[in-house]
Amino acid sequence: MRIDDRLIHGQVVAVWVKHLRTDRIVIVDDGVAKDPFMQEVLRLAAPPGITVDVCSIQEGIATLGEEAPQRDRTMVLLRSPQAARQLFDGGVRFTHLNVGGLGAGPGRKLVFKNISMSDEEKEILKSLVRDGVRITLQTVPGEQCVDFSSLVK
Repeated sequence: MRIDDRLIHGQVVAVWVKHLRTDRIVIVDDGVAKDPFMQEVLRLAAPPGITVDVCSIQEGIATLGEEAPQRDRTMVLLRSPQAARQLFDGGVRFTHLNVGGLGAGPGRKLVFKNISMSDEEKEILKSLVRDGVRITLQTVPGEQCVDFSSLVK
């Protein structure tokens, strides 16, 4: 489970998919689920042999809530902490969440490398931590990994 507002891009394709031995990427995003052109762009950006599924938050709750064997090799990509919270509240239980890319913008503060957050996003992630989710900030495997809880004490 990874939050990266860029979804499928160079780091995901070149590093994360190989590191995790992923054979399926599920993008859970209401906007992309309504945009066939963007879906095609993201599928074309994925490495050969990787299945890319795109679904809305509600479809993601149904799909990821299933206990299926292939889920072990599935990378779930989300654009925001809000999406992670919605999945969790919808019954998709996960114990670890990686935050890898949230861009800068109005009302957002840099918290780690290329990861910026609004106060609302920090509060959402804190609530997931309270629910037992370990949240780490890491852009690529092999680089420094920081526990979210250590940044917001």
